[in-house]
Amino acid sequence: MAMKIMTKPAQMQKASRAWRKKGLKVALVPTMGALHQGHLALIRRARAVADRVVVSSYVNPAQFHDCSDLRRYPRRPGQDAFLARRAGAHILFRPANLYAKDASTWVEETDRSRGLCGAHRPGHFRGVATVVTKLFNLVQPDVALFGEKDRQQCEVVERMVRDLFFSVRMVRHPVIREADGLPLSSRNFRLNRRQRQAAGEWARLLRKAAAAGPRRSIGQYRRLVKKVRGIRPEYLESDGGHLHAAVRIGGVRLIDHRAFGRPR
Repeated sequence: MAMKIMTKPAQMQKASRAWRKKGLKVALVPTMGALHQGHLALIRRARAVADRVVVSSYVNPAQFHDCSDLRRYPRRPGQDAFLARRAGAHILFRPANLYAKDASTWVEETDRSRGLCGAHRPGHFRGVATVVTKLFNLVQPDVALFGEKDRQQCEVVERMVRDLFFSVRMVRHPVIREADGLPLSSRNFRLNRRQRQAAGEWARLLRKAAAAGPRRSIGQYRRLVKKVRGIRPEYLESDGGHLHAAVRIGGVRLIDHRAFGRPR
């Protein structure tokens, strides 16, 4: 079937109900648009495990605590439609708004959202959990696919699925990286050439620091990051066998994580 673009929640719910009546398996790939090869890998994997693939494209205002960051978030609707269609999506769900003017209901996870990005982006994961709940209710997926780049987000949504008894199977996809090791991210589109070079250097030094092991990695990272111009470190933490870091390069916030002890 040819890909359709849907903008109304009721329209999306109707399509999902029809698929389920036919016994078709539905997969959801939630995104905020500005699709890249990491998203396309999720869509292709979804095609392998489901009969119908829904890609949502919604820049969720509830997960931004910085209004200027929300305004500058990259938006490429025409390119998104082209890429989603080419990757095999059946529906591109692109709602204008998922919140009523007087919306007063929120979903909040309070364990896995602590620390890391949760400590530096107030309300971020409450916004994530709330919008994912809305998408689950609209799409009714059997499977939902998330990128491992946002590792803490995966953990938050997985805990929410468990605690609220959502009948959806969570699938994580490995991080997709550029040749220099920088994780693919929609925010990368905002980097100029100089900033992109600094971001690649940062990705390499994080990998090098993590390879030193949990005892030496933090000190090594701090020594190395001082040598890269244009980087403002935000946090550096060890969690779950990984070294996690966030930085700002220009006005762009980037995150990454690397497993300890991996070869350089």
